[in-house]
Amino acid sequence: MLATTAQGTNIYYRGYVIHEDIRAICYTIYDRRPARQELMTVGNSRAAMRWVDARINIEARLEDTGVSVAEILSLARAVAVA
Repeated sequence: MLATTAQGTNIYYRGYVIHEDIRAICYTIYDRRPARQELMTVGNSRAAMRWVDARINIEARLEDTGVSVAEILSLARAVAVA
């Protein structure tokens, strides 16, 4: 599903929004609703879709452990800072 805006195209993929900043050069991935915060910037739409698929797979694996992606990311940031 595609929607065109004045600033570029939005690709709605598995609940995420992949926004075309510069065609075939720069795409920004936004999280699911309601937050829709910016998550990642990649070089093409195909790479963005692979990134979303990988994140969904990680979320599915973490679901059994009761740990969220946000908790894992905050732990990773804390380790990087230390």
